Amino acid sequence: MDKYDHEYRYYMHLIKNCDNFKEIVKNNVEIVSKIPQILEVIVQEVSIAEKMLILYHNKHSSFEIPKSSKYALDYFNYLQENILYSIYCKKCLDMNILDLKNRYYYELNVEKAPNYRHELFGEYVHTEFNFHINLVNTLKNAVD
Repeated sequence: MDKYDHEYRYYMHLIKNCDNFKEIVKNNVEIVSKIPQILEVIVQEVSIAEKMLILYHNKHSSFEIPKSSKYALDYFNYLQENILYSIYCKKCLDMNILDLKNRYYYELNVEKAPNYRHELFGEYVHTEFNFHINLVNTLKNAVD
């Protein structure tokens, strides 16, 4: 997967880059009915970003992703292929994945990676958190 994309990504991009949410709604009326699902996507993606933050701080972590969490799984697969493997070369990333009945269990270890790679990864994770926080703030301010 070269690009992490789904039907809500477009709307998330609109929200992120908006100066006037009312104008976005006026030009994209369907966005209003999609807000609950956009929030669900944000929740699932933030849960993965949180797991990545733990990995950044501990250099070793394990976590589970329920198979029912489609956006979390897709997001983690995107991160694995495009971020983890590009920042932590495959030689620096030890990953074990167990396919259990209702969930996937991941063990990640990046202790072999040089410090500058950890710093790059930390910057990426913080950027992702900021992206999601800004989305939620924009939606919150639109309601106020």
